Amino acid sequence: MKFQDLVNLYEEGRYEDCLSELEVFLVLNPQDIPALLLKANVLKELDYQISEEDNKELSLNDFQEVITLYKTILEIEPNNEAALFGLLETTRFFYKDLDYDEYASYIERLSVHEDELENVCRFSADLNYLHEKYTESVRNINELLAIYEVLYVHDRISKCALLTESVLFKAMILRENLNQHQQALAEFKKYKHDILSNNVLLYLDIGQLAMEYHDYEMMGWAGVKAVLYGNEDPEVDAEIFKYYEQVMDLLNGGLENKQCIYFAIMVQRNFREELGLDLSDPLIEAKRYIDLYPEWFIPYHFAGTYILEGGNYEEALPYLAKAVELEGFSITIHRYILTYYEVYKKLPEILHWPEDGPIDYFNSGCEFSEFENSIGSPILDMPLLNYRLQFFKRSYLGFKAYFHKNKFEANYFINSQLMSMCCNNYALALSSKRKYDEVIDICKEGLTYSRFWELYNTLADAYFEKGEYEDALINYHELLDESFKEFDLPNYLRISAYVTKCEFKLGYIKEAEERLKIISQEYDELIHSADYTTYDEEDLFVTRQAYMEIQNARFDLINHRGDSETLKDWQKELESKPDDASNWYMLMQNYFQLEQYDQCIACANNYQATKPLQEMALIDYRKLHYLRGKSYFLLGNYAAALQDLLVAYDSTKSTLVEEESYGDFHLILIHVVRAYFHLQDWENVIRISQESQEMYVAENWEEDDDWAEMTLMSAEASFELGDQEIAKEKIQAILKIFPKHVKAIEKKKSWGSGWFGWLKK
Repeated sequence: MKFQDLVNLYEEGRYEDCLSELEVFLVLNPQDIPALLLKANVLKELDYQISEEDNKELSLNDFQEVITLYKTILEIEPNNEAALFGLLETTRFFYKDLDYDEYASYIERLSVHEDELENVCRFSADLNYLHEKYTESVRNINELLAIYEVLYVHDRISKCALLTESVLFKAMILRENLNQHQQALAEFKKYKHDILSNNVLLYLDIGQLAMEYHDYEMMGWAGVKAVLYGNEDPEVDAEIFKYYEQVMDLLNGGLENKQCIYFAIMVQRNFREELGLDLSDPLIEAKRYIDLYPEWFIPYHFAGTYILEGGNYEEALPYLAKAVELEGFSITIHRYILTYYEVYKKLPEILHWPEDGPIDYFNSGCEFSEFENSIGSPILDMPLLNYRLQFFKRSYLGFKAYFHKNKFEANYFINSQLMSMCCNNYALALSSKRKYDEVIDICKEGLTYSRFWELYNTLADAYFEKGEYEDALINYHELLDESFKEFDLPNYLRISAYVTKCEFKLGYIKEAEERLKIISQEYDELIHSADYTTYDEEDLFVTRQAYMEIQNARFDLINHRGDSETLKDWQKELESKPDDASNWYMLMQNYFQLEQYDQCIACANNYQATKPLQEMALIDYRKLHYLRGKSYFLLGNYAAALQDLLVAYDSTKSTLVEEESYGDFHLILIHVVRAYFHLQDWENVIRISQESQEMYVAENWEEDDDWAEMTLMSAEASFELGDQEIAKEKIQAILKIFPKHVKAIEKKKSWGSGWFGWLKK
């Protein structure tokens, strides 16, 4: 058997088979170092298996054969890196029972390999500690700490985990073996930025050490950390309460320290009932600290939060507003927006966004998203989106700074998966802004942290919206690959619908039609299944969204056929699912294309009646009012037309800069002016026409037929209002660019007197 075959057996976990074949191989090749190393690894794996099966700890005797193998290799090649490392790593917990000088020599030999400097310090620290050479062990740990700072400068999680392990080791030696308690506290203080642990008792121990030396900042810091990771185990929480009582004794005795007060407020916030605090007036402590520190945001934040949770928005608002003014947390911003909206039914302007941790902004953004969904409507969508974008942008930038620039204190809850989720949420907000290039970049970055299915979905959607259907299809197929089992049937249907749309756009019509039949059948089976009856509102929403995308795919394929059966197809869909708003939406578009405007209006009305406003996408909201408004206009009902067109006008204007939808907006402007013109509302004709003129200048557009029509209607409006000179100037402007413009020439002739004198100006 070849050596690579032996390696394959090992990698497959077939250790017994590998060992049997190795014995044969080594008879013929007794000094083959790779084979000897492989045998050592196999024996160790078998030792670990036996230990797990027998539920017993391994002893030094259990590794004797492995140790012998490593020493055999070192007789052949004294500085073999893998053998030195294997020997030292295997025996590191048993150094106390081994010869110090012998193992110190192995470490010295390992040090000739430059890439082993970290392990050399680690093994030296263990060897010196277990042989009671404590000062030398501390020196080794100091070297190790310095190495970690450099070696893992761009790997925050690994760096913090390793620093924490070494700092705890060092502090233990300082306290238990060298009686240097204050120096141990100094170490905790020096590395508190990077301590990565969720051990509540560790933080309480640091707090007790800080209390011993009157370091109140560290006392408060340790307490806040304990609360952050507590509230799960009653026994552990009881220790938090004991520590809290000690801190409160100091505060009640006159101590004024914000960090300790913050800890006390956090405990009172999280454990009110457990501590038996007066629930009738939760503001007692908060107001006490407001009086003590009137320019500190924390007591205002908690006071506002207590009142908000009691449902009194008007009373909570001044406290939260003051907290935001003074700095606040990211969650303060969310609660302030929510409260302000409940009081005034409009959204506030946020002038200052606080410095806060990435996980805090992420959690605040998620909470805000729930609020956004609860009040969302096409009218509020863009300002709400702008808030959400701020939350997740700041979270995204914070995570990048956390992982790569060592910013913000280490947090046990931060991991690569969370960064991927943040990238997805940020990308979704940017996608709503149509910033698809940025979306693609952020999704790709997010995937370097974790293979997260929603990132593939958002990435694919961005490619689709850019019209890059091949790239979209690649990423949709990545989602449908068997390796992904993370999403449910409604999301599977939505993704499949997009695959269908990509296939259609790329000209794979037969494939698209076949896929549409399959997913339509799967959708029908889903909504008639027992599982569907258990769906909550969120599941139902995702299912409706999936069906909307199936309908969009159907719309493409039906319109592609271009036959007389198109309308019947949609009516058939409506008959099978009369409560589904998307059928009315599709029929509305279809009737408009067929110039059956009465039917278009009726379908628009039904769509509006069956589709909740908060679920209506902004683009669908605008299209509803634009198509219905234009249908009313073409039927001569100008008042009704204007009512719808103004909704489309206001909605589009409010997001003009963000969406860069100037072309769409100007199309609406034309129809708004036409409606005003037919209603003889001359002042508004002039106002909207002027807005059109300003857009032509701002966007550097060339004057075209639309410009001429708007200017002509404005000229007539001016004439009707008695501003004849201005009216004639507008006609002159048209004829200067379009000298043969028929209607302008007609107006020039009909308005007659004074014309030639005006032309000389």
